[in-house]
Amino acid sequence: MAGLGAAPRAQSRSGGESFPTRPIRIIVPYGAGSTTDMTMRMIAPRMSQLLGQPLVIDNKSGATGVIGSDAVAKSPPDGYTLVMGTVASHATLVPLVPTLPYDVLRDFTPIGLAATPPGLVVIHPSVPARTLAEFVAYSKTQPDGVDYASSGIGGSGHLATELLRLKTGAKIVHVPYRDVGRGISDLLAGRVKMMIYYAPVLPHVRSGALRGLAVLSEKRVAFAPDLPTAIEQGVPGLVASGWQSLFGPAALPDAIRDQIYGAMKDALLDPAIQPLLAEQGQQAAPMASVEFRSFVKAEIDKWTEVVKAADIRLD
Repeated sequence: MAGLGAAPRAQSRSGGESFPTRPIRIIVPYGAGSTTDMTMRMIAPRMSQLLGQPLVIDNKSGATGVIGSDAVAKSPPDGYTLVMGTVASHATLVPLVPTLPYDVLRDFTPIGLAATPPGLVVIHPSVPARTLAEFVAYSKTQPDGVDYASSGIGGSGHLATELLRLKTGAKIVHVPYRDVGRGISDLLAGRVKMMIYYAPVLPHVRSGALRGLAVLSEKRVAFAPDLPTAIEQGVPGLVASGWQSLFGPAALPDAIRDQIYGAMKDALLDPAIQPLLAEQGQQAAPMASVEFRSFVKAEIDKWTEVVKAADIRLD
């Protein structure tokens, strides 16, 4: 079977010892138990086997991923300190936080995209809608609009729902929650009527406690095959994902970058890993460095437009 042994090792920048010769530190810029943390811990054992060195996961949370990401931006570009970045730490915060301590496109080497948990549009069953079009039409009949929950101002769910509003003209009102679990509880109780979020809402859709209207991916996903995309329902461009990916410091040698990406891709496509990702409402989406850099830039541009059009401010 391919990939059972350690991957071929890249030479160091000096052309001397090969990479890696010691453990690799992966900073997860969110807390233990977060989706990003769980994803990295799923693929780390296989990556370690392929690279021939341990992967040490270091949870360095704070400031929506900024603290851990900044630590990597300021690390030596030797491949031994990486970060599992997300759409928040490396895209949506760019227009929201003008004082970010790093420039995403200048201060990092994009190694590759790993996984994409697409947003799910869900409503309370009391809302008389079974499609996006029906929901939008219903919202316009409500004098005060339809309340929607999010994990907070500037959060991925907030931005995704504002993208929906901009694309469809839905009459919706933001109700931010500091604790996303409280937001989901209020949605289940009918105190708010709609939300765009990730895997934690999926069991409630399956049980019938919530109704799924759309998945915000380019194509239908294996973990919710009956849920149509927004694109299928006539809303082009309504795509929103909480993607996760590996970044190294700027000037990381190409050979090291590609070796790390190869190990990550192999781990993501392991038949034993894919069902675990699906349980989290995610799908493996390996994308190599050059294409991934363009993807990150496009994501920054896209969410910058949404932030400006919706006049979203953190202060």
